[in-house]
Amino acid sequence: MKSFPEEAFSTGHSVLNTYLDALVSELAGLETGEIATYIPQLGLADPKDFGIAIATADGRFCKAGNWDRMVTIQSVSKPFMYGEALRRFGRDTVLTKVGVEPTGERFNSIVLDEANNRAFNPMVNSGAIVTASLLAQDTAARNETSMVDLFSRLAGRRLSIDEDVFASEHETGHRNRAIAWLMLNSGMIEPDPDLVLDLYFKQCSVLVNCADLAAMACTLGTFGRQPVTGEQVFAPEVTRDVLSVMTTCGMYDYAGQWLYDVGLPAKSGVSGMIMAVIPGHMGIAVYSPKLDTVGNSVRGIEVCRRFARDFGLHACTNAVDPGGAIRRVYSAREVRSLRQRTAPERRALEASGESFAAVELTGPLHFATAERVANEAAVAAQLARTVVLDLRRVESMDAAALDILSRIPGTVGDDTTRVYLAETPERLLPALTDALAAQDAADALTYATTEAALEAFEDAVLETAGILGTGDAMRLSEAEIFKGLSPDEIAVLEGAASSFSYDPGATIVTRGDAALAFYVVARGVVSITIPVGETTRRISAVGPGQAFGELAMLDGGARSANAVASGPVLCHAFSIEQIKEIFEARPNIHSVILANLVRSLSDRLRAANEQIGTFE
Repeated sequence: MKSFPEEAFSTGHSVLNTYLDALVSELAGLETGEIATYIPQLGLADPKDFGIAIATADGRFCKAGNWDRMVTIQSVSKPFMYGEALRRFGRDTVLTKVGVEPTGERFNSIVLDEANNRAFNPMVNSGAIVTASLLAQDTAARNETSMVDLFSRLAGRRLSIDEDVFASEHETGHRNRAIAWLMLNSGMIEPDPDLVLDLYFKQCSVLVNCADLAAMACTLGTFGRQPVTGEQVFAPEVTRDVLSVMTTCGMYDYAGQWLYDVGLPAKSGVSGMIMAVIPGHMGIAVYSPKLDTVGNSVRGIEVCRRFARDFGLHACTNAVDPGGAIRRVYSAREVRSLRQRTAPERRALEASGESFAAVELTGPLHFATAERVANEAAVAAQLARTVVLDLRRVESMDAAALDILSRIPGTVGDDTTRVYLAETPERLLPALTDALAAQDAADALTYATTEAALEAFEDAVLETAGILGTGDAMRLSEAEIFKGLSPDEIAVLEGAASSFSYDPGATIVTRGDAALAFYVVARGVVSITIPVGETTRRISAVGPGQAFGELAMLDGGARSANAVASGPVLCHAFSIEQIKEIFEARPNIHSVILANLVRSLSDRLRAANEQIGTFE
């Protein structure tokens, strides 16, 4: 089995990575606790080591600190062995040997459920030894092979045993031997205790790093499906039972306070490892070898407490489908703005289309959905220089979602990347504005709409390419509708043109009015709008060299839309009556303009077909 693919780490988004880096930096100063020394090899750990890793359901990883430090898994192995026992023998059989009740005692306490002649639960040493006895085969070699293979499948890569730690545990594990022989005496276990303890000591001596353990935790959280390989290691009903016992018993006699403070299924080990599970979404692993008096990693406990607090996580809150937050992702190659472009402009934009990406969001945003959004933005930023998060269909955002979204503009991509949040519903805008301001990212709200951001991106591309107008008025000979006419014919049209200047916001054409003229834009941009309820919607925009109101040449009917100056505008106006006279006198002008008009309408129809539904 190969190690994790590099892309699993490279696609982990920077929002969570930045958060984890800050957490490691802040909590590194937490120096309380002591390293476990009752197993001599564990006492050799570096007290400064501190690492975190997160594995998500879609096979991504985020990590910080000494996440790649290889240490023995110790008691964090217990949930996986319990899951394997449930898989092989079923819950009814396993329950006759080991229960599911918390003990309120230390993890290595010699306290048994004498009323039912079984261990109290599989998360303490006595219950884990019983679990090992159920899985024990006829030889130590076969036990080791089966156990290491199981853990490797859970982690998604080949794992191995630390032989030095195993030898140290084997030489000093007298208390565990006492537990095993006591349970043999009462009939709680049946195989040779030495064979069972050999397996138990070896399962505790498997080497993992934080990424390995996070992947194993995520496997439990994703109903038994390994997030990297996709293998179904456990059935969903098995992981349900394992997570249930982890929730009530995984943190020893700190389990009740843990459930109250953090509220996530978890398991700790004396090597300093802690894993926690966010069901349906991710696994978290923390390594820091200094332990509290209960036997849990001091920094590990604080990391999980902070993580749960900052992102509003708790087993008793509603679970959501993180994948449901992304409605659609598209680039400027697939969708263009409503601004009409000339043929040279369209060619330039086609070549740069992948530099813009829009991510449409939907539904309620919580930690899980917002985290998925942050990753989608990070993936988009690998190609795009402009990324827009479209929030128009977002129903609600909790505090965790606001925190993550506000971090995205400052952490996704590099110095050349810009992330904008557009189409924010009015009811959500004040909270989002405050959150972005707190992250010094208020400019992420520069564009009210995705369409405005897309048009600005296109303008920037065309300006860089030297195609966008410099501010000089465009000559009639450059207008698309007059393309192909001779200089003499252009001169005729120039004699018929009247020029008008408009201030920003001025209405040039009003819907319903008689169509007495058509216009060619010489400078500026004209927005074509229609009324929608009590508001208006922009349906198109034309710039220098493009015409509007030209359908009047065909039918002379009433105006079907408004034309409004988006900024300072200079237009050339042509009287329909005068144009008709020119057409009669110069039939070629009529033919050329009509052909250009048909071509223009065809291009607009084709573009509309490609974009139907995009901005609905």
